[in-house]
Amino acid sequence: MGELGVHFSVFCVLFEGMLILFYGLFTKYVEAKEVTDTSGQTEYSASEVDHYYPMFQDVHVMMFIGFGFLMTFMKRYGFSAVGLNFIVAAFSLQWGILTTSFFHQASDGSFEKVKLGIPDLVAGDYSAAACLISLGAVLGKTTPFQTVVMVFFELIFYAINEMIGIKQLEAIDMGGSMYIHVFGAYFGLTLSMILSPKESKGEKHDHDGSVYHSDLFAMIGTIFLWMYWPSFNGALAPASSQHRVVVNTVLSLSASCVCCFAASAFFRHGHKLDMVDIQNATLAGGVAVGSSSDLVIEPWGALLIGATAGTWSVIGYVYIQPFLLKTIGLHDTCGVHNLHGMPGIIGGLAGVVSSALADDTEYGTSITIVFPARAPESEGGDGRSASEQACFQLAALVVSIGMGIVGGLITGGVLSLPLFDKPKKIFDDSEFWEVPTEGLPVGNGGATNGKEHEMKHM
Repeated sequence: MGELGVHFSVFCVLFEGMLILFYGLFTKYVEAKEVTDTSGQTEYSASEVDHYYPMFQDVHVMMFIGFGFLMTFMKRYGFSAVGLNFIVAAFSLQWGILTTSFFHQASDGSFEKVKLGIPDLVAGDYSAAACLISLGAVLGKTTPFQTVVMVFFELIFYAINEMIGIKQLEAIDMGGSMYIHVFGAYFGLTLSMILSPKESKGEKHDHDGSVYHSDLFAMIGTIFLWMYWPSFNGALAPASSQHRVVVNTVLSLSASCVCCFAASAFFRHGHKLDMVDIQNATLAGGVAVGSSSDLVIEPWGALLIGATAGTWSVIGYVYIQPFLLKTIGLHDTCGVHNLHGMPGIIGGLAGVVSSALADDTEYGTSITIVFPARAPESEGGDGRSASEQACFQLAALVVSIGMGIVGGLITGGVLSLPLFDKPKKIFDDSEFWEVPTEGLPVGNGGATNGKEHEMKHM
C-alpha cells in the first residue's frame, strides 16, 4: 500500500478530527422528557428509546453486516469488501448526521445546535446506505483513500438532494427509494464511468468473479438485508402508518423473492438459477416499495410492486448490465443499477401513482400526516390536491437522478486528480491488506499454496 496508506491514514485522522470539532461546536443531546408517575415522583420518559432503538438496531445490522457481506462475492476482494464497508458506514453515520441537519436548518433559515437523539442515528445510517450503494458500483477499482474522500463529498450532495426533496418539494419518500437508492446508485454509476480502469471495461477480469464459498458469504448479507428491510423502510414512520410500512415491505420482499427465482430460472443460460440474481434481485422489492410503503397501496399493490421489481432486476443483471458495459463501458461491480437504480425508479413512480390516488376516503383524518403539504394553508400546509402532490413526487425523482449524476461528476473529477493514485491491482486485496498465503482462490477458483501466491504477487 505504501504511500497510498500514508495518505489514507492522514485523511482519516483529519476527517475524524474535523468531526470531533464539529460535534463539539454544533451538537448536544436531545432533552429527556420529564414525566410524573402516580406517586408524584418525577422520572424521565424512555419512549424515544423504546420506540426507535429496536428498529435502529435492525438498520444498523443492515449497514454493517448486510451490505458488508453482500459485497464479499468477489473471490479476492473479501477483506476490502467487509473492511471498506465498515469504515465507509462509520464515517457516513457521523458526517451524514451533520450534513443533513445543516442543510435542513439552512432551508428553514435558522441555525442552532443539533439535538442528537435516536432518530438522528437512524438518519445517519440512511446516509451511510447511500454511500454503500455508491461503493458497490466502484468496488475493487478504487483505493481506500479515494473511498473515504468519496464519503466526504457524496454526503454533501446527498444532504442537498434530501433537503430539496423534503423541504422544498415536500415529496414523500418514507423508505428512501429516491433520496437513498436512486441518488446513491446514479452517484456511484457516474463515479464508476470516470474512475474505472480500462482493464475492467473489456473482457472479464480474472478476479472479477466469485468462488463457491464467497457466494455463500454474500448470501449471509442478502438474508440479513431481506429480513430487516421492513425496519429500514419504517424506522422513522409515524405510529399511525408504521404498521402499513411493515406489512407492505414484507409482502413486496416476498413477491420479489419468488419472482426473482422464477425469472432467474427462465432467463439464465440453461434455465438454471444464478447466485448473482438470488443475492440481489430478491431484495429489489424492499427498494421499490420504499416510497409508497406508508401509503394505502393495498396488499395486492405491494405484491405487484415487489413482483415487478424482482423480475426487472433479474432482467437488468442478465441483459441490461452487459449491454451498458459493451456500449458505453459502464462497469458496475455489484450491479447497483439493477438492485438500487431501476427498482428505485420503479419505487419513485409507484409513489407518484399512489399519491395521485390518495384521498380522504382511504386515509381519513391522517391524510395530512402522510402528506403534510396537502393540509390547508390555514393549518400550515400548501393546500395541494392529489394530482399536484403526484407532480412534486415526480419532480423529486428527477432531481434525485440529476443530483446523483452531478455529484458523481464533481466527485469523480476530484478523485481523478494526480493526488489520488489509482490501484495497481484491481479486485485484489493484496495491495491494501496483509493477506494469508493459504487458501486464497486463484483465477480458476481453486486453492493455491503459499509459495504460488507469494510468487504471483512479488
